[in-house]
Amino acid sequence: MTPWFCTRCNEEQVAFGALPQVLLCHTCREADAARTRFTEAGAGVPARYRNLTREDWCARFRSRWPDELAHWSGDPQWVAIWGPTGTGKTGLATVLLAEHLRTGRRGHWISGPELSRRIQRDFANTEDVIVPLLVTPLLVLDEPLTGAAADWYLERLLLITRTRDEECLPTIVTSQLLPELIATPSALAPPPLLSRWLSGLRIETGGEDIRLQEAL
Repeated sequence: MTPWFCTRCNEEQVAFGALPQVLLCHTCREADAARTRFTEAGAGVPARYRNLTREDWCARFRSRWPDELAHWSGDPQWVAIWGPTGTGKTGLATVLLAEHLRTGRRGHWISGPELSRRIQRDFANTEDVIVPLLVTPLLVLDEPLTGAAADWYLERLLLITRTRDEECLPTIVTSQLLPELIATPSALAPPPLLSRWLSGLRIETGGEDIRLQEAL
C-alpha cells in the first residue's frame, strides 16, 4: 500500500499496486473526461476540421457565410447541406457544431464510413455505437450515404434519423448526392430518410474544389 497525493486537488490517495501514470485522483480524472466531451476532439471532429470559425470558413472557401445559418441555433431541427466535394459542406457543419460546443453543450460528429466501420467491427455491441448518436443535443452526420450500402447500415441510419426527429434534436446532414436523390429517391436513401433530412434548412455549396486547388 503506497500513499500518494493528487497533483491537482492535493487530496491524499492510496495505491495498492503501482502508482498511476498520471497522478490524478478518480474525481479529477472524471472531471477531465467530462470536459473532453465538450471539446471538438471529444465530439469526434477530425483534427483537420477543429478550431474553425465562420471567418476561417469564408476565407478558405471564398464565400459568404450562408444567410440561412446566420442565426441558426437548432431551429429548424434539420439542416441539409449539399454540394460538390471540396466546397465547404463539412466545414459549415463543423463550425456550427463548434459554436454549439463552445456554449458548454454536448454534440457529436460522425461520418458515414466511420459509422459503418464501428458497427461492422462489433455487431454484438452496436447499441454502444448508436445510443450516443440518438441522444446527443447536436449531431453532424457527414456524408452518411457513403457508409455501407447494406440493409443493416440503412436500418441503423433510419433508427438514428427517426429517433432524433421524434425527440426534436437538431441534426446536420451533409451529402454530395441530395439534389439527385430528391428527384429520384431510391434504395440508397429511402424516402423516410430524405423526408426528415430535407424538412428543414437546405443549404447548397458551390465553387471549385478547394482541397484539389490547394494540392496543385
